[in-house]
Amino acid sequence: MITRFIQHIIRSNWWKYLAIVTLVITSFLSLGVPLAPNILTIDTNQLKVGTNDITVTGYNTRFDASENQAWIEYEDYALCAIHTYARSSDELLVRFDIPQVLPEKRLELFIHSGYGGIMRSPQRVWVSAAVVKDTAQVNTCYAPIESSVATPMLAFPNKNILNETIRNLNFHVPMWFSMIFLMLISFVCSIVYLRNSDQRYDMAARSAIHVGLLFACCGLATGSLWARFTWGAWWTTDPQLNGAAISTLIYLAYFLLRRSIEDPDKQARIAAVYAIFAFVMFYVFVKVIPGMADFSLHPDTTDNPSFKEYDVEDRLKLVLRLSAMGWIALSFWIFTLRYRFLRVAEKDH
Repeated sequence: MITRFIQHIIRSNWWKYLAIVTLVITSFLSLGVPLAPNILTIDTNQLKVGTNDITVTGYNTRFDASENQAWIEYEDYALCAIHTYARSSDELLVRFDIPQVLPEKRLELFIHSGYGGIMRSPQRVWVSAAVVKDTAQVNTCYAPIESSVATPMLAFPNKNILNETIRNLNFHVPMWFSMIFLMLISFVCSIVYLRNSDQRYDMAARSAIHVGLLFACCGLATGSLWARFTWGAWWTTDPQLNGAAISTLIYLAYFLLRRSIEDPDKQARIAAVYAIFAFVMFYVFVKVIPGMADFSLHPDTTDNPSFKEYDVEDRLKLVLRLSAMGWIALSFWIFTLRYRFLRVAEKDH
């Protein structure tokens, strides 16, 4: 049964005000906090024996505000740049003198600036035309220079490929958390209804799915927008993305099923069974199948690391968690309004 404690929480207003304040603050932080410095691109990834110039383009790097150091890393060895020159705040010229002692393979390029710290290029460089492979002859770099300019106290991580779109993490993920929370409510209420045939639980399950679909659509919209600016397409064949879309269609069919049955009691019983089935299928399509797929662009699927394993700073994690709590609270608030509306409509009949 719905306990008095839950009824008291539903009728209270403090958590609703807290949800609004939390969402305002997290939205402001999500859109307003700058990204940490990082390397975007390099103009060439082919290096040959002799002098080579590389133009490094960064983001929020402020190369002209401090000393800079660059090196190419291979196993335990590092070849230092012989010269660095800041052309602008986000453009750095790096000059290497490649000796004939490096193996022909892709090596990693690192930049250390006083403002941004150590940054790794998203593109590796290919050393060609080397004739000797004795890496013991490579001159190693000194330790990175000390920072001469303080790094920003409040900054979000600047991940390669994601860049500015990482801000969408604080909107896209909470939408799906809210949807899962509401569909879990419908799952539990449907089970309870099948046990006691209390119409309040049928209305609660219906309300939860109704509002859950709203957040599912928001999750699909923010995900599609994210895909466009990260993967280059509004929609991809990613199994988790397609699974989320299929799950949304399954829940949409819930209302078509209800409308096809005229008898109220029969409608509620069949709808409850379907809601239980829909929640199980949602888990299968969003979690099980993507985990079995050979490849997925989403984290925490196939061989991709989860967000817990990413080098995501605590600042972003804190904003993400607060945002998730705020959106879940808002979704529950909307659910209670929808539930009360159905109760009033039922009494009018």
